[in-house]
Amino acid sequence: MPLSETSSKQIDPSLILVVEDDDTTRLTLNKVLTKSGFKVIDAKNGQEGFSKFINESPCLILMDVMMPIMDGYAATEAIRNYEKSRAVPILMLTSQDDMGSIDHAFTSGATDFITKPINWSLLSQRVKYAINSSLIEDQLRASQSQLMYAQKLAKLGYWEWDAKADQVTGTSSAFELFGIPNQADVTLEQFFSNIIPKDLPLIQQAIADASQGYNDIQVSFRVLHHDSSLSHVDCLGEVSFDEHGDISKITGSAQDISRLHKAETLIDYQSSHDKLTDLANRSFFNKNLMNFIKETNPDKYSATVILDIDRFKKINDNLGQENGDALLRTVAQRLKKVTREDDFVARLGSDEFAILIKNAEDAQELNLSLSRIFHDISKAYNVKDQELFITFSIGISIINQDGDQASELIAHANIARSQAKLNGGNQFLFYQAEMNAESKEQLMLENDLRKALDRNEIEVYYQPQIDGHSLKPYGAEALVRWKHPTEGTISPGVFIPMAESNGMIVNIGRFVLENAIKEAENWHANGFDEMRIAVNLSGRQFSSSNLIKEVQEVLQNTTLPAKYLDLEITESLAMSNADHNISILKGLKAMGVSLSIDDFGTGYSSLAYLHSFPIDAIKIDRSFIDNLESQEGQAIVRTILAMADSLSLKVVAEGIEEEFHVSFLQNKNCDIFQGFMFGKPMPADEFQQYLKSQKTP
Repeated sequence: MPLSETSSKQIDPSLILVVEDDDTTRLTLNKVLTKSGFKVIDAKNGQEGFSKFINESPCLILMDVMMPIMDGYAATEAIRNYEKSRAVPILMLTSQDDMGSIDHAFTSGATDFITKPINWSLLSQRVKYAINSSLIEDQLRASQSQLMYAQKLAKLGYWEWDAKADQVTGTSSAFELFGIPNQADVTLEQFFSNIIPKDLPLIQQAIADASQGYNDIQVSFRVLHHDSSLSHVDCLGEVSFDEHGDISKITGSAQDISRLHKAETLIDYQSSHDKLTDLANRSFFNKNLMNFIKETNPDKYSATVILDIDRFKKINDNLGQENGDALLRTVAQRLKKVTREDDFVARLGSDEFAILIKNAEDAQELNLSLSRIFHDISKAYNVKDQELFITFSIGISIINQDGDQASELIAHANIARSQAKLNGGNQFLFYQAEMNAESKEQLMLENDLRKALDRNEIEVYYQPQIDGHSLKPYGAEALVRWKHPTEGTISPGVFIPMAESNGMIVNIGRFVLENAIKEAENWHANGFDEMRIAVNLSGRQFSSSNLIKEVQEVLQNTTLPAKYLDLEITESLAMSNADHNISILKGLKAMGVSLSIDDFGTGYSSLAYLHSFPIDAIKIDRSFIDNLESQEGQAIVRTILAMADSLSLKVVAEGIEEEFHVSFLQNKNCDIFQGFMFGKPMPADEFQQYLKSQKTP
């Protein structure tokens, strides 16, 4: 934990941002402040001001209230949402001196306000005072943070024993450490009365040693408090003697070291066990497996089993991290119940578990054990009153048959598990030598993906989006494709999970965003100046602290107005950390882009949260469109459309492939259609030809 937080960008203490739509006022402010020695940058509206704030980091902002595009209140709120490490002073310029406007300014995050007409002779002094106050506030914030941190860490108390009067005095924290009320006339015996009997001789012996001429005391002991809690205390003391050589007083300090003691006590256990599930961890499993191999009975059948949950990432996104962790704990408990007492169960990481099945009498008994485990862990799980059915991919390697080293057996079991997953999951497979070749192919493909961007193998395709009323082109969704030089087109279902796993998705996402905006810019230049472009944000992109900055940089390098860019995030991603994500979405929204929730209906949205999200549209998941011919499917789609209408949100329907879909959705006033019926995803040049064929400039 840092003692204080500061902005990573250097703040120029003389740089002022003026956000004012009136040319005369803005020019006058610039001249007056420049004459007073300040550097001034300016903006004509709140959206432009927010952009310059991000790029320039001024030390103070003068913000007009009433402006076009984005007013001062919204711009101020966007700035406060963006930078929370320091409170840059924002002085609101307003001709409205009613209390309601002033309250609105402060609620939005303003530091102070200046009424118009401006008193130019006092302006510079007001600005200097606000900057100085801000610097003092920053210093105070840092000092308070340091003090709070020190107090949290210290847990120190001071005490002193007057040996002649047999009285102990000290700080309240010292008496609290010893579990004694801080009152007058406390004797040394009373002060030590809550030290547990087993440890009391330690402090008594230390004082006895001091009476023999030792100047220092250092001893640790345990204190039993009235609430039955036990604390570990480290005590240091300095002994003073009178002219006769007798102890006159002991001045000491006491520190609660319970956390340190607990850490020391648990360190061995924690180093060998998984914190979430309390199962053995990877290193302990490896150690146990190595030891077992050394003494294994060659006449018995023993196996290394590696398993993981199919589609766990999607399950975890939908459930949320807390419920996802609860599911993993439940799986761990189930594994311990269904394995034999001599078998060894571990969690290797994330949703990956391992079992060491020991000393089955023959292959039949080993198969029966595996079948029983597979059957029992496939039963329903209850997580927070939800019944879940999950499946597993399981790989098995036989000890001595498939290897005689722990690393080799684990690697082979992993290869078999990967093959089980490629086969669709929900099965267990024994390792076979030919599986190695397939595993190497997968590794080669991942290596090729790391070079794909540099080799220009990644392309952006565009699928038309159609106005639901006129059936004319409305925009397009940008979709990524990989043209492998030898394997041909690689399915996104194959390489996107790879990219998410190895982090390449961040670079690929930036590439798609840049190229999609550039292509939309071309559409506008060719006369299709109302066309929109939709770009998906991955989970890794959205969790990046630089997302707002990156989007801002891309928008600055294009002539495409921000309002024609639609950024999409999935419903499960939006809900994974709703309060935090709302803040990020508000920052993106402040740039003028549109925001959409993708795959709507597949997650666990709360209407209260959905109402709070600054979104413009929702995209109905194609699974609901596929089921549109059923009464249940129609009812679900009608409900989503009605809810969107009540929240003033546009609705995009994906997966339109039949005339019936069009007629039903048009009848229900769905806004935008997307699907193979109107066009498959196509390269940029083909999409240009598609637009020309529609003759909708």
